[in-house]
Amino acid sequence: MFRIILVNTGSNVLVMLVKLALTFIMTPIFVSYLGNHDYGLWAMVGGIIGYMGMLDLGIKPAISRFAAKHRAEKDRVALQQVYASTLIFTFCIGVLVSLILTCWALWFTGWMTPDGEESLKYTLFLLILAGQMIITFPGYVTVSFLEGFQKYYIKNNITIVNSLIGAGLFITFANPDNALLVLAGVSALGLSIKYIIFMILLSRPSFGAISFKGSNFSPSKLSEMLRFSLKSFVQGLATRMESATDTIVIGAFLGPASVPFYAIPMNLVRNIQGLGWTLTHAFMPLFSDMAARSQQAEIQKIYLVSSKVVAGLVVAIGIGVTLVGTPFLALWIGPEYTKQSDVIILLLVMFVTLPMLNPFSSRYLTAINEHGIFAKLMPVSALVNVGLSIALVKSYGIVGVAAASVLPALVLHPVLLTYSCRHLKLSVSRYLKTSLLPLLTPWVSMGLFVAWVRWHLGIEGYVSLVATVISGGAIYFVMFWFVSLTSDERRFVAGRLRR
Repeated sequence: MFRIILVNTGSNVLVMLVKLALTFIMTPIFVSYLGNHDYGLWAMVGGIIGYMGMLDLGIKPAISRFAAKHRAEKDRVALQQVYASTLIFTFCIGVLVSLILTCWALWFTGWMTPDGEESLKYTLFLLILAGQMIITFPGYVTVSFLEGFQKYYIKNNITIVNSLIGAGLFITFANPDNALLVLAGVSALGLSIKYIIFMILLSRPSFGAISFKGSNFSPSKLSEMLRFSLKSFVQGLATRMESATDTIVIGAFLGPASVPFYAIPMNLVRNIQGLGWTLTHAFMPLFSDMAARSQQAEIQKIYLVSSKVVAGLVVAIGIGVTLVGTPFLALWIGPEYTKQSDVIILLLVMFVTLPMLNPFSSRYLTAINEHGIFAKLMPVSALVNVGLSIALVKSYGIVGVAAASVLPALVLHPVLLTYSCRHLKLSVSRYLKTSLLPLLTPWVSMGLFVAWVRWHLGIEGYVSLVATVISGGAIYFVMFWFVSLTSDERRFVAGRLRR
């Protein structure tokens, strides 16, 4: 079990690191070639398409779950039914989204087009995305099957190669006149090829010999999966509202050219969130297995120690990003993108790290089928977020939108912590005392050092930036290992890493 967790988590982390490196390299190129308007438009349209993606009713996690279940049961008939039924369902969704984008492209591109420019470029841009949707939605089925079969490393290796080739093609063929169309075309071509490769791999005997046959379509199987996916759909919709609405609100009220001043810091900060979810992803089946064996004491031990490790690392990175984010943006993109960036980055870091103070709640509650609370509370939090964003953007601009994300999170996550601890059969005070309180010393020590370097010595180039990050990280890890962890926990963590 731990070997599978290590391989899959390591593969997921590798993909995240490659994407982070590509983001570092490509974002200045995107901004330079696209300009503020087209870059902001790319982010806005991506958010809108993300909303359209919710039309699949959250079926992707259900596909992974049923694929894993039926494979373990050696039920090939059910596997083929899941594959055929969900491919047809998602293809229909893809066609619907494609038709919406096509209508948008043909009749409603006027608001996207800057004054004095032709709308043809934006029409072609949307038509390219419309064609991509027909393959993208069925492609999600192949990805979910590979995850259900615990083939994360195959999926991730192909994704890495695909991303590198896509970046190379953009650099080779793009220029300031065609950048938006090249970006859309490279994205559509790369995703289409990737999903076709996944489909071919699934048809091979070593991957399960899963292939599409229309006769395997089963309305009852599809209905069963959609009933299971309802909770995931509601939770996913709320998450989408929180993550994608901000750029749409900013673009609608302040114009697409204002979006990069929020989207670029958010893309930087979102990597912190991605790291947290990546580190916790593989623990859900572990908790499920242990709960079935009634190993509650062992669950508590793993939950408390793992929470300390993950929360300590993620929040420490968040503190570092808060303190060096503005100097990094000035070096990375340009000083013109640092207006109010200290406040914006601080608010965004608070938004993404608050859930990481209790990083395993979703994984554990899903494992024991008690994750319905997310479907109840997260939509309320998301709606409050959207309402506050619209209310505050007029008076406070981008800072108001960032603050709107934090305020409901300050109420939501203490409630989720209380609920998680109740099912873990431990008190909130014990969780705080065991998992979070010991982290204060390394967090504060590292934060004070980095703040001293920034405001007293200064960060004027990448060399001083990297030196500050490495030094701050070293201070954190030494303090964490010797102050935050007990001797038993040090032996526990070292043993788990060796295994």
